[in-house]
Amino acid sequence: MGYFMFFVAVVAASLLWSATCIAAAARTQRTWLRRVLVAAAVLVPLLALVPWVGLTWLLASNAKLQVNWFAPTVTVFLAALVGALWIRAAGLSRRAGEGDFVAAGWPVVGLAAMFVLAKAVAFGTLLFIDNTAAAEGRALRVEAAQLMASSLPPAPAADDDAAPLYLRAFAAIEADSALVADDSPASKPGIADVASPAVTAILSRHAATLDLLRQAADRSGCRFVRDWSRPSISMTLPEMAPMRKAAKLLALAARREAAEGEAAAGLHDVVRLHRMGLHAAADPILVCGLWGQAIDLIALETLADVLPALQRQDLPLLDDQARTDFPGTPLSYQRHFLGEEAFGLAMLADLADGRHGLSMLALLSAMDGSGPREWFGSEPLSFLFRCFLLPSDMASYRAIMRRYQEITAAHATGRPYPDVKQQSEEIADPLATRRKGIFTALMVPALASVVRSQAQGQARHRAAEMLVAITRERVTTGRLPETPESLVPGIVPAVPRDPFTVDQPLLTKWADDAWLVYSVGPDGEDDGGPRAPGTDAVEGNDDIGLRLATPAHMP
Repeated sequence: MGYFMFFVAVVAASLLWSATCIAAAARTQRTWLRRVLVAAAVLVPLLALVPWVGLTWLLASNAKLQVNWFAPTVTVFLAALVGALWIRAAGLSRRAGEGDFVAAGWPVVGLAAMFVLAKAVAFGTLLFIDNTAAAEGRALRVEAAQLMASSLPPAPAADDDAAPLYLRAFAAIEADSALVADDSPASKPGIADVASPAVTAILSRHAATLDLLRQAADRSGCRFVRDWSRPSISMTLPEMAPMRKAAKLLALAARREAAEGEAAAGLHDVVRLHRMGLHAAADPILVCGLWGQAIDLIALETLADVLPALQRQDLPLLDDQARTDFPGTPLSYQRHFLGEEAFGLAMLADLADGRHGLSMLALLSAMDGSGPREWFGSEPLSFLFRCFLLPSDMASYRAIMRRYQEITAAHATGRPYPDVKQQSEEIADPLATRRKGIFTALMVPALASVVRSQAQGQARHRAAEMLVAITRERVTTGRLPETPESLVPGIVPAVPRDPFTVDQPLLTKWADDAWLVYSVGPDGEDDGGPRAPGTDAVEGNDDIGLRLATPAHMP
């Protein structure tokens, strides 16, 4: 109803301006002044409306916003044009038998006062709509805090919190410029020569750092200090990058331990790497989940490097539940989607009330990587955004996030990725042709890749389960299995299903003295298996999996 009143008031103001000018023109005796007033009566309302017609046209055509207000704005423009022409024709017609213009009898002051009143009603209506949006923003902020609180894991006790230990380890890592350099063995632990003097030097000078990381990973919880009751775009996550560097350092140590015959220590450090991934993913927003997934990948690749070092006497290690259960526990983003919705709602709340220095242009600059900043003229544009576009943006963002939560939950509980991909495309494809809002268009498109990342994590974990089964067969019988099917049902009940297919098992392949266990990946086609560590990516190959090298002592 508020929008209807606004557009009625704008039309009324346009017509009253035209009537005021025509009434004044009818009273003047100067021809040039009459022409100026008549031109003003017709052109001024149109010139005032043209920028808004152009802006709404851009929103409809270039920005492809579903809610763009182009049709109402054009309607107002045409009403102002037709009305002005009719008023001009009617007001400047002669009275029958008198010779005076009809508009000479119109009250100029009264029409002018009514024009001002109509303008005030239009602006007052916008203020009412803006205040309503601000009130909804305050309610959103409360809802976001509640939703974020429900998605946070329980706060660990002080003695169980790994965060203080991690921060001490991070400080030591960041202080060592040689360790974090691109050419450091710790930057690429999967291909580093663990017997090299450089690796020996790194592990020696960071023995205390590794002890801190092991103590931290052995703790049950991790909560870095952040005010999750007030999530905002200005919130930083400075621990994520150091956490990955720390994981690479621990992976290097695990590979060194395995190479020196300390298989138990190496496997234990692999499990710690998995726990570090869980700690990184403890914060309930998607970027933290993705960082956790990246560290979890380091754990799985390190596991594949450590398993070939196991020998017959190490068989009890494969029966140790604490060391071997993690391949069956891939990360899920269900909780992160809840936190991400809360994060988005908090940002929408900031946009709605404009009290936290966040405007749409500032948000756009932040999304561009330059950080939030204000622009000249941003406040009037933000005011119009709040009045006309934000309400639909709020509703569409909430609806799409809920749909992605359902998709993620269904995939985590076993729905094949092809079905999930189809559902994601049903959400994403319409957004490409008709966007549901500026904020939604900025935040939502990357969500399909998050669902794909969850499936990739599942594929790697299932491949890791097969690597453990192959290793169990090797250390038990002294030989590698001829086929994965020979492990069924003695070692595994079945070859794990490829999550990127409906009902097909993971693929296995013997190549370059290594077993490859892999998924066909998002494209659904066998591209020959994942590339070897340290080799260049092959265009078009999106296979996902792990490789298990043949132990050096085997023929």
